[in-house]
Amino acid sequence: MLYAIEDDGGRFVVRERFVEKSAVDLGVPEKTIEDWIASQPELLFPKERVLVIGQSIAGQSMADVLALDSVGNLVVVEVKRDWSDRSTVGQLLEYAAAYKDAAYETFNQLAQRYGKWPGGELIQRFREFAERLDFAVEELGKNQRVFIVAPDSDFGLKNIVAWLQRYHVPIEFIPFRLLADQNNQLRMIDIAGASAEVEQEEPTDSWAGHWIFNTNETHASGAYQRMFERGVIAIYGYENGGANLEGATIGQKVFAYVNGQGLRALGEITDPTVKAGNGIFLDESGNQQPEEYHVAVTWRAVLPPDVAISNAEASSIGYSLPVRTVFGRLHRGRLAAKLEEEIERRANS
Repeated sequence: MLYAIEDDGGRFVVRERFVEKSAVDLGVPEKTIEDWIASQPELLFPKERVLVIGQSIAGQSMADVLALDSVGNLVVVEVKRDWSDRSTVGQLLEYAAAYKDAAYETFNQLAQRYGKWPGGELIQRFREFAERLDFAVEELGKNQRVFIVAPDSDFGLKNIVAWLQRYHVPIEFIPFRLLADQNNQLRMIDIAGASAEVEQEEPTDSWAGHWIFNTNETHASGAYQRMFERGVIAIYGYENGGANLEGATIGQKVFAYVNGQGLRALGEITDPTVKAGNGIFLDESGNQQPEEYHVAVTWRAVLPPDVAISNAEASSIGYSLPVRTVFGRLHRGRLAAKLEEEIERRANS
């Protein structure tokens, strides 16, 4: 149960009570939940951005939501409005397997018939999204990540998912709950959000403590410059507060990626504690954007825009960067070290 509390002259008063209800009780169709995720994928993916390319079509056997992440993986999402069981795993893996050898034209056709597609060839849209104008058509959707979204499941499903994860199958179960007010009207959806990262561990090239951070200055001009000047990485406006900056330890390396430019800076985490902050994300009028959080960084090298390492240049070194990740690991330590060396070389040139 959830309560809305207000400050009434220094005395906190419960104003409203919210009770968890099933989608059936509230009359919410499965398609509605699917539409929420497709139109606002950040509900499911708070730590990254994805490009939605399709939704289920009545009478056809396909997953509920299909998307691409920033390295070209096909994201396959199956939504259940009620209890989910082990049969859902088989259904989802069947959908993913159907796309394992799919040609580019298959994905392009999905995008073209998607009602919310903005138009244009899929490969062009994806290249802009991933900032990789050289991205090879045949690599698009070559690998899959799969997600089950449901209020709850039986032990069998959770056990199967855990077993598959042990063998590095990119699958995740994501629970959600619906909350209604005292008039039985739907008021909230509480969804855990995906914890899986874009990249998978490589047995021959494991994580060596490198992170990538997207400065996300799209709606706050100059934010990345203020981060470099003040020695922080920063986010704002997320429903989960500062959680997207958690996980690092002192001394680990972080690359700063500026959209439209590339890797601009290399730093070290000096204090991994996520703290509320201000002064980085300002709107055009200079007003503070909401819910700003910081992590302290010492920037070892900051590159001018004209010598930043683009995603295409990084891929020529061997690393296709997950550039739409808010803050995540670069799991390929050996290749990340090469990027580190290249940034320092350019900074000292």
